Amino acid sequence: MNITEKLNKYVNDNGIEQFYIAQKTGLTEDTVSEMLNGNRRMLADEFLLICIALDIDPNIFRNRSAQM
Repeated sequence: MNITEKLNKYVNDNGIEQFYIAQKTGLTEDTVSEMLNGNRRMLADEFLLICIALDIDPNIFRNRSAQM
């Protein structure tokens, strides 16, 4: 599962509305929807903006088994 899929799952599991994310980040609701549904690539700064808006640590979406 990639980071976008993990973020989408987190949003759905926690009942977070895409409209809420759009309001908190300044992104359009269409942009948020396209990113979370995999129809648009999510840039790193957009990912961090969403994490900050949701007050979550971006590291929770890391693949812990991946070697650097």
